[in-house]
Amino acid sequence: MKMQSLIVILMFTLLNGCATNPVTGNQDLVFMSEKDEIEIGKQGHQEIIREYSVYNDFETQNYVQYVGKKVAIKSDRNTLEYTFTVLDSTEVNAFALPGGYIYITRGLMAYLNTEAQLAAVLGHEIGHVTARHAARQDAATKLTGVGAMIGSIIGEAFIPGISSAGGQELVGMASTAMLRGYGREQELEADRLGAEYLARSGYDPNAMLEVIGVLKNQELFEIKLAREEKREPKIYHGVFSTHPDNDTRLQEVVGVANKIKDEAKQSTFVGRTEYLQRVDGMVYGENSDQGLIRGRDFYHGGMGFAMRFPEGWIIKNMPDRLVVGSPNGTAMMQILVQGADPRLTPKAYMEQHMGKGGIRNGQELTINGLAAYTGTAVIDTDVGKRLARMTVIYMGNAAFIHASWTSDPNGLGIYNNAFMETSKSFRPLAEAERNVATRSNRIKIVRADQSTNYKVLTAATTLDKFPEQQLRLINGMYPTGEIKSGELVKNVHY
Repeated sequence: MKMQSLIVILMFTLLNGCATNPVTGNQDLVFMSEKDEIEIGKQGHQEIIREYSVYNDFETQNYVQYVGKKVAIKSDRNTLEYTFTVLDSTEVNAFALPGGYIYITRGLMAYLNTEAQLAAVLGHEIGHVTARHAARQDAATKLTGVGAMIGSIIGEAFIPGISSAGGQELVGMASTAMLRGYGREQELEADRLGAEYLARSGYDPNAMLEVIGVLKNQELFEIKLAREEKREPKIYHGVFSTHPDNDTRLQEVVGVANKIKDEAKQSTFVGRTEYLQRVDGMVYGENSDQGLIRGRDFYHGGMGFAMRFPEGWIIKNMPDRLVVGSPNGTAMMQILVQGADPRLTPKAYMEQHMGKGGIRNGQELTINGLAAYTGTAVIDTDVGKRLARMTVIYMGNAAFIHASWTSDPNGLGIYNNAFMETSKSFRPLAEAERNVATRSNRIKIVRADQSTNYKVLTAATTLDKFPEQQLRLINGMYPTGEIKSGELVKNVHY
């Protein structure tokens, strides 16, 4: 009797979490009010802008806000106060937080070629907000936990030999399957809603198919590039496993939006010229304000330093650190910067942070005129405790900390020379290097004439990896499209 009562209480709790879906009008299982969504979004927004930099271009920010609001006002939750932000990131990504906070990276904007395509990306993210996908995922996660509790009770009571852990495992497997399928359905629903909002706001719904096709091509190229660089590919979350040309369900949802457009009997806006004029001059790839990777060299104009990494090593420039890995993935270096107390020597600084007994084989150094200290210490890493090469270098009021280790517990000796050579390459920027360190690649819009082709564009670009493929991708002409005389096209150079 007690067990049955507990199940009834749990199920009653779930039913009380139902709310009307603003898109479908159906009852959804959610535990988050709209007020909660807005508050979570507001807090999350502060975290996002701390994690990423906001792209420092007032006109671009205003333009994206204008296009986003134009679509959002035609959505099913048009009373929300939507905020659209362009992030200064090379990632090809767009995402939404609850409550109407929507983000797109300049990395993704580089691959778009019309205002309608921009509206399609923003419309997809607006669809996630209007359908309350975050709240529904939150409820699904809570449901998994409650379901596991019910499953363990039922398992113990009605299935002989099933333990509490066994009941949880069975329900957990079912819940995982549900959530994985749910993600696909949510993405498709966001595409459907986004296409409808495009039609209502005067954009061509087929832009949804266009942008997904462009992003699918970019995904295929990114997988190829990541394989060569021996890293995980960075994939935009909204792209499915098939190309939109072969995705029947996606074509069906866009077809519904086309009917809305046809019934309105009005022309649709594409805005190719308007969009290309807006991205003319936009930073492409790394921003010099955040540091530039040029082959095996790294330059940071803002902080005024440069350094060189071993040939073939993978360099990842993150907002708060540099992470560098050997081609085989067994060795790792991290470079961080912290404020330095000028009253402390590099040795005293290291001892303060690692403990006097924590540093072994310590040695004072002068690296390119800079005071430094190096030694070995046992540190916590993602593969457990490892003996690491630790080096701290003073430059101005900053302490640059180099932490280097290997996944092999006995592998430090193999890579120690490479670690030390890297630290010894650290130097203040020479005057001749400042020109390199402060020049970012930028998108440049040119009008093609009869002689313009990808061979001509490639000859003029400063892209160093697969330049023709990259130019085809950002112009929506991958892999074999050709340029027509008179049209506007993108190139990339300083």
